[in-house]
Amino acid sequence: MSSTRFTSRQTRRAAAALGALALIGAGLTGCGNDDSAAPASSSAAGASGSDASSTLAAEVEALTKAQDKYPVPTEKVTDISGVKGKVIYYVPISLQAPQFAATQNAVKAAAEAVGASVQVCDGKGTPTDVSACVEQATQAGAAGVIADAIPYGMASNALDAAQEAGIPVVIGNQLDDAEHPAAADLAYVNAPGAEMMEALAKWIQLDSNDDATILVNQTADSPAPPQFVTNGTKFLATDCGDCKVITNDVSSANFSQVPASTSAALLKNPNVNYVVSQFEQFLQVTNTGIQQASKTDSVKVVTGAVQVSGLKQLASGTGLDAASGQASVFGGWVYVDAILRMHSKQDVPKIDIPVRLFTKDSIKDLNITDEAQASGEWFGPATYTDDFKAIWGVS
Repeated sequence: MSSTRFTSRQTRRAAAALGALALIGAGLTGCGNDDSAAPASSSAAGASGSDASSTLAAEVEALTKAQDKYPVPTEKVTDISGVKGKVIYYVPISLQAPQFAATQNAVKAAAEAVGASVQVCDGKGTPTDVSACVEQATQAGAAGVIADAIPYGMASNALDAAQEAGIPVVIGNQLDDAEHPAAADLAYVNAPGAEMMEALAKWIQLDSNDDATILVNQTADSPAPPQFVTNGTKFLATDCGDCKVITNDVSSANFSQVPASTSAALLKNPNVNYVVSQFEQFLQVTNTGIQQASKTDSVKVVTGAVQVSGLKQLASGTGLDAASGQASVFGGWVYVDAILRMHSKQDVPKIDIPVRLFTKDSIKDLNITDEAQASGEWFGPATYTDDFKAIWGVS
């Protein structure tokens, strides 16, 4: 468990001439910070008093809105024959996470549009299972492998073998691996984990009036989620008055231990007034830990990677106060587009997966159904599927 304390604006300004910003940076490193990563953006930096509050309120309000248009690529795919009649393997790190159930359905719909089928193989959060899934895909002569939230190093030998066999590999919801850069048969799809965390942190900053002690149940299934937390909360060092961020590692492999570790973290840090479940996968067990610590009435709970079940909980007002999510259904179509482009020997464009903040007020008119989730309408116009089909030449 680690924590970072952000001092008040007055103290920060008085200490600035003495190099306090360097000390803040060192403190953030204790939370897993990567100095080479770009800091989370915040236009409120440098503002003060009511101006800063107004700016932050405007930023939070903007985060609750859907995008006007999905960022579908414009360049057409020249040849889809390489996938017709073949199987694409979709390998999520763990099907415990609701997000991957939504994405797999989108992958199936996209694959069907180009005459391919999909085989889902659960990575179960372990290198052994992930590698076995990729090896199965290679032996089957798959049209492609989509490794969702799986770091390359978790199954490097199997992923190497797949590419050597001419099978394109797409890695999503991970940071690009410098040791395994994008290549003719390897593509990375943008992971908006930091953006989801930043949206939650901004809501907490506004809701707490710059005075929050935040416990983050941070996923330790791979190196990327802790980096998402670090990058998504960096702005608190300069923008939040009195904020403390404490991280508690949780994992799919130790899912049953999450309530106990959450309870222990809360009892060790009695001033916590906000609890973040980094991904909805851990929301229920996080709430169980809060109950075990008898903190239900003294903390507010938020989650990232929210899906329909979490939004229903938010709407009901029980156990969830705000949430952020990414357009995981749109992401499924982006994955298939990447495979098609690698088969066509075309460059795979970098696409930003949309992120949205959901609050009790902002979802009052939201259609919270499985059908709405499957359409992608929460994040933008649901016409993006037609746009993809058009550039694939199958509309």
